[in-house]
Amino acid sequence: MFSLVGLFVLFAAVIGSAAMVGVLAYFLSRLRRLEGGGMGEAAPRQLTDQMNTMTEELMALQEELANLSERLDFTEKLLMSGEADGDLGDQ
Repeated sequence: MFSLVGLFVLFAAVIGSAAMVGVLAYFLSRLRRLEGGGMGEAAPRQLTDQMNTMTEELMALQEELANLSERLDFTEKLLMSGEADGDLGDQ
C-alpha cells in the first residue's frame, strides 16, 4: 500500500515539475519577445543593420591586421639587417 502512495506522490511531483517548467519557458519566451522589441518589420531591419555594422568592423580589423603585419615584416627586416651589420663589425 505504501508503494502505491509513494508512486502517486512521485507521479504528482513529476507532473507538477513538468507544468512548472512549461510555465517558466512560456514566460521566458514572452519576456525575450518583449525585450526584442516585438516580431515585426523592425526586427529584420535591426538585424540587417547590426550585421552591416559588424561586417564594417570586421573589415576595419582585417585592414588593421594587414597594416600590423606589414609593420612587423618591416621591423624584422630592420632587425635582421642590424644583426648582419653588427656581426661584420665584431669580426
